[in-house]
Amino acid sequence: MKRENKMKKLVILMGLIMVMIFSFTACQAKPAERQTVKVGTLAGPTGMGMAEMIVNGVDLGENVTTEFTVAGAPDQLTASVISGEYQIAALPSNLAAVLFNKTEGQVVLGSVNTLGVLYIVADETAGVTSIADLKGKTIVASGQGSTPEYVLNYLLEKNGLTPGVDITINYVAEHSEAVAQLVAGQATIAMLPEPFVTTVTAKKPTIKIAVDLSKAWAEASNGSQLQMTAVVVNKEWAETNPQVLKQFMEAYEASVKTVNDDPAEGAKNIVAAGIMADAALAEKAIPNCNIVFIPVKEAQQSLNEYYTILAGFEPKAVGGKVPGEDFYVLGK
Repeated sequence: MKRENKMKKLVILMGLIMVMIFSFTACQAKPAERQTVKVGTLAGPTGMGMAEMIVNGVDLGENVTTEFTVAGAPDQLTASVISGEYQIAALPSNLAAVLFNKTEGQVVLGSVNTLGVLYIVADETAGVTSIADLKGKTIVASGQGSTPEYVLNYLLEKNGLTPGVDITINYVAEHSEAVAQLVAGQATIAMLPEPFVTTVTAKKPTIKIAVDLSKAWAEASNGSQLQMTAVVVNKEWAETNPQVLKQFMEAYEASVKTVNDDPAEGAKNIVAAGIMADAALAEKAIPNCNIVFIPVKEAQQSLNEYYTILAGFEPKAVGGKVPGEDFYVLGK
């Protein structure tokens, strides 16, 4: 009887072992689900940090491929980000807030990837070394009705200046128009982003950077960073693919470091990726482009302050309201 019981137990044990072996084999044999991660970014500083990834590729795990798109303007990407066609995108940070509000929380923050790229440039004869020095001056600028205007107005206000009263601002449609006026001598002071700053200072050596608006912003807002572009992520996709997202962000941080540490090599990748056309210009511009990788948790305070200031000027700039905690969910 005892022998029969031992045999029965042995048969049951062997059966369990076989089931476990078959289960393990089945799991091992089943390949990871194939997917293509679509990533959108913009030409100019917004896309510079991704250059190495775009050119050399990125390993996001077995059966995961990555498809990058470099667009000339944010509106070429927004519809695809809203629909979920793009899982990841680098965009102006105020647009990140707009998309979060528009999708009711389905587009969230992945990281901040550039700080301020705006500068006041002026001819050496203009006598401008600070925001306060703009009193009584006329400047040319682009970006009316968008972030550059709000940033400039905030800094003028903080320095006791009223646009249209203490300073004349002539807005033009394109950054290149402001460059053309400076080069032709039709204007002596302008607000410009990189790489247009590098373009105009190369063409006309008497034009210099007079004020770094990122530093002026920090001084005016108790050390808060001017975080101008961000990486957004589709929330549903992120929750389903946490490891893929983690690998992407790690690769992206490494790509940003490569561009900053070796501008010459970074510039080659930037041109190869279709982010800029001129490698020499890109190399000179990189140091002033403030390309960074700031994780969600570290970005939250400054970004929230930035959104609050923008919303104070124009609620539409952030999609009607400052994003709540759900926007920063990937940092929790």
